Amino acid sequence: MWTTIRLTIMLATIKGWYSRELDFVLACLQAEVDGDIYMKLPKEFEILDKHGKEKHCLKLLKNIYGLKQAGRVWNLHLHKGLEKLKYTQSKTDPCLYY
Repeated sequence: MWTTIRLTIMLATIKGWYSRELDFVLACLQAEVDGDIYMKLPKEFEILDKHGKEKHCLKLLKNIYGLKQAGRVWNLHLHKGLEKLKYTQSKTDPCLYY
């Protein structure tokens, strides 16, 4: 990956190409989860039954930071979006699209 980044910057500089960097704010939160994931309610929102046990939990619809699969799910989401825009993934470096 770093070799591809360095090579791309070098080529852009030598050829005088316009280049820009993108930062996806809250990237992981854009992708939908790829299965059923549940989490406990925060203590401030707990709803207990008459026996003092938790009554509800949350089912996640979108990815959140900290999930083990968050990076992979975001990568799949980004890949599908770039393919829709007719970008092709490099066979030697899967982080490079052209």
